[in-house]
Order: sequence, then structure tokens, then C-alpha cells
Amino acid sequence: MGQGGGQILTMKTFLTSLLLLTICTSTAFGQNSKYDFAKGVFRREYKKTDYEKFSGQVETINENTFRYGDKVLTVYTENKNLIPIFSKGIFHADIIGGKQTTKPLTKSQLDTMSTDAKVFYNISRNDSITIGNVEQLEKLNPNPKTKRFVFWLYNKGMANPTECYFELSNDKGTKEMTIDDFIGNSKLTFYYRGTLIL
Repeated sequence: MGQGGGQILTMKTFLTSLLLLTICTSTAFGQNSKYDFAKGVFRREYKKTDYEKFSGQVETINENTFRYGDKVLTVYTENKNLIPIFSKGIFHADIIGGKQTTKPLTKSQLDTMSTDAKVFYNISRNDSITIGNVEQLEKLNPNPKTKRFVFWLYNKGMANPTECYFELSNDKGTKEMTIDDFIGNSKLTFYYRGTLIL
């Protein structure tokens, strides 16, 4: 191999190493900053509250989508073990949007609205809610009876989601208990709607 080939190989090795270092650093920083921000939310905003489970029948539309009366909640998470939180009505659409349901407008009604009015309408809509990136914040669980979570709330007409936090409590929770058993007898004890993800 000539000198030029050796330089290309060295440059490829350098660039590959630099790329791997950047990925590892950004992943570690992202994890730490995620926990740092969440830790601040639970420290500043935490107030334990007992939320009621959804009192009506939860209808499963598909594996990710659930109907609670007039409202529909679609949940995206890589951890399918967390889906029962929503399918059992422990966390439900009324927690996010309140008990009153926004009446959907027709296309002709929307066409008569100003841009600002459309944005406000879309932000305040709660008849159809989508959340994603639901995950447990394991480092922030204060004890075996408490599990804390984060998710992103997607508002219609908004490019950026809002980061939200919640907590489940199970008085019989133990270190050995599976997440399925924990969720089955848990109740929602904290919910906080945070800031936009930029």
C-alpha cells in the first residue's frame, strides 16, 4: 500500500473514532441532562396527589390506542410493559386534557378561523391526544413503592412536543416485584406538564 493509501486509512480510523466519541458523549450527556432536568421537576414541583382511575369502560382500539368516553389517547413506547398504565385507565386522557371534551370542528369551520385562532384551537384540543417516548426514570424512583416516568405530549398543529412527568405508587411494591405486578395495583400520584422540547 502506498503512502496515500496509508494516509486515507489513518484518516478513516481517525474519523471513525471521532464519530464514536461524539455519539458516546452526546448519549451520555443526553441521559445526564434528561435526569438532571427531571430531578429538578420532581424537587420543585412535586406534590403528591391521588388521581382517580378512569371510572368508565376503557375501549382498546388497537395495541397503542385507547378510548376513554369521548377522548382517544394514542401511546407510543418501546417498552410494551408500560401499556397497561393506559389500558387499565390508571393514567388516562382526562389527566392531560380535563373532563370536558373539545368539540371537533369541521373543515369549513376551521377555514373561517384566523391562523392564531387555529393554533389556539389545536393546542387546546383534547378529544384526540398522542403521547410518545414513554419511559421509566429508574434513577429517580425514591423507593420500591414508587416509580417515576416521562413522556412527550404531541399537540396538533405544533411541531415541538411538551415533556411531561408522572408518578405511580403501589403500597405493596417491593424490589423484587415485576413492572407488570407493580402497575396492576398502582395509582397515579403525580402529574406535571413541563416545557416544550426544542
